[in-house]
Amino acid sequence: MKVVKVDAISSTNSFLKAFVKTHSEKQMYCVVAHHQVAGRGQRGTAWESEAGKNLTFSVYLPGLKSIHKETFKLSALVALAVKKVLTVYDMPKLAIKWPNDILSRQYKIGGILIENIFTQGREGASIVGIGLNVNQTSFSNLPKASSMRILSGNSFNLEALLDDILVEFEKLPALFNESSYRQVISEYYAALYKYNKVTMLQFPDGSLAQGLIRGVDSYGRLSVEFEEDRLEAFDIKEIQIKFSE
Repeated sequence: MKVVKVDAISSTNSFLKAFVKTHSEKQMYCVVAHHQVAGRGQRGTAWESEAGKNLTFSVYLPGLKSIHKETFKLSALVALAVKKVLTVYDMPKLAIKWPNDILSRQYKIGGILIENIFTQGREGASIVGIGLNVNQTSFSNLPKASSMRILSGNSFNLEALLDDILVEFEKLPALFNESSYRQVISEYYAALYKYNKVTMLQFPDGSLAQGLIRGVDSYGRLSVEFEEDRLEAFDIKEIQIKFSE
């Protein structure tokens, strides 16, 4: 995988999208930023990161067969790949919060933003943006955000951590193309925060309700069971899982 290092840019995803348009060869690329000044998260939120203390990078993954049909399978595989590396680094009580936030001890330490690129043929590509809180020790006005250093008590070498993650990411196109959705979702459920548990949910208008997390459907929507066995599916903009206190 070719790695492009930049100092300060607005967004690694935006930079990488422009970069691959000028490079016709279909191979994996990674753009890693020392400082990302306008990072994006899910729901259109901003991703804040202190310069030089965290990982903010994006990876271009080409050769994804039928990505237009199985977008959530890729999302699950990416989250599982990050979790796998952090397990080796002995991060405590790791989990994936739907759709693909990375938690440790119920604190958010990583976010993932995936932008798929569809083509007229069967193969597509994806740009996967990762924000991982590594050595930062202060998060103002973000009570559920934390970092690897805070939760483990250790500081980490950013380059070594990035290398380990990219080793796993290089496997993703083959895993995506060769694994069944059932295989991937089974592993995803084993790591899913609040899976098969009653939890508090928040809707866009601020109202709250309790529901039982039943899983994720093939469109990536969260399946929730409410009273009287009523099962409903919600996309990322329609519902939010509240952290336990």
